[in-house]
Amino acid sequence: MYKRKKKESSSKRSNQFNELPEELTERIFARLPISAVFNLRSVCKSWEKQLTSKSYLRLWNEIGNRDLWFLVYHTNRMIAAYSSKSEKWNNIPLYDRCSLDSSQVLLLASSGGLLCFRNRNSDYPTLIVCNPVTSTHRVLPDLPQVRYIDIVGMVASGDYYKILITGTTEPTSNDSITEVYDSRTGVWEQHSCSEEEFLFFWYEVHAIWHDGFFYCLATPLNTSQGYRLIAYDMEKRVWIDLNVKMPFGDIRCPSLLICKGKLYLAGKIVEDYLIKSICIWELDMDKLKWVKVVEMPDEVLKKIHSPHSVLIQCQGYGDLMCFSTHRGWQSIIYNFTERTWHWLPENDLCGRSKSQVGRNNLVGLLYEPSLSARV
Repeated sequence: MYKRKKKESSSKRSNQFNELPEELTERIFARLPISAVFNLRSVCKSWEKQLTSKSYLRLWNEIGNRDLWFLVYHTNRMIAAYSSKSEKWNNIPLYDRCSLDSSQVLLLASSGGLLCFRNRNSDYPTLIVCNPVTSTHRVLPDLPQVRYIDIVGMVASGDYYKILITGTTEPTSNDSITEVYDSRTGVWEQHSCSEEEFLFFWYEVHAIWHDGFFYCLATPLNTSQGYRLIAYDMEKRVWIDLNVKMPFGDIRCPSLLICKGKLYLAGKIVEDYLIKSICIWELDMDKLKWVKVVEMPDEVLKKIHSPHSVLIQCQGYGDLMCFSTHRGWQSIIYNFTERTWHWLPENDLCGRSKSQVGRNNLVGLLYEPSLSARV
């Protein structure tokens, strides 16, 4: 008898909510975390229809409860993302929702609620853009000339996005070609062709967008030159070597990131194959010089497992920087305002999947879930 009354009471509350004016329910839904909206879509057909309507999407863009997630690890089924706002993990069933085979694609870039992948093990690179929240994806047209990708960058603005690719037609080619895809036209356009040595890399490099430029750290084939900060001017359509001297020491696993509207560098300094320190530097744009901001405390550094071999990625947004390591499934956040370090809780799902995950389980990108981002 008690269970029946409880069920009836719950049903009554649900009916009362459905009797509210649609404009009011839309305003309530628009203020919920996007993870909650994501789940509400599967409750019933009427809610799914309401949560995908144009009026709701307009309202969500105006007053929506925005959140930014740190994409940290992925298993063979989903990507694990940490929300600093809710201080919780969100396990995104991305591959199922966007009809992707995790063994056949590689995550390259993220911007404005969209993720960009490319196919693996193919003579012709194919790029795929998806929105895991709306379960939509698009296979982009073939690149006109580039077959071997060296640099990739993505920027989304409003209803459109651009993807920058720099690479060559052949592994031994001396011509580095830059092509840009614009979602408004749906085609690739060749922007430039250069023989600059700093554009030829050992592996794909992620470029970040800031104030009209794509920035990345060049890793030339001539490794004696070390890392070099380069930038692509989208207006002038040219790559520039900024001639910024790297900080002193043997820097490994460097990451470029934007925090508080400034360009930062994070990485580990190695001596005798062991990590001596993990530091954050800010770029002085006037002097074109890296200035050390903070160094990870020894008590924090000691907690990182296998310091001689650990792979580190760093992501930044606002006042926060998130450091993630390949081994130990550990992540730690540095707060610029509070000048504090704190470890992220372990994600139970990834913890159970450690033995099933391959080498590419460290992602290291930012992701802002969006209901309105179009592929």
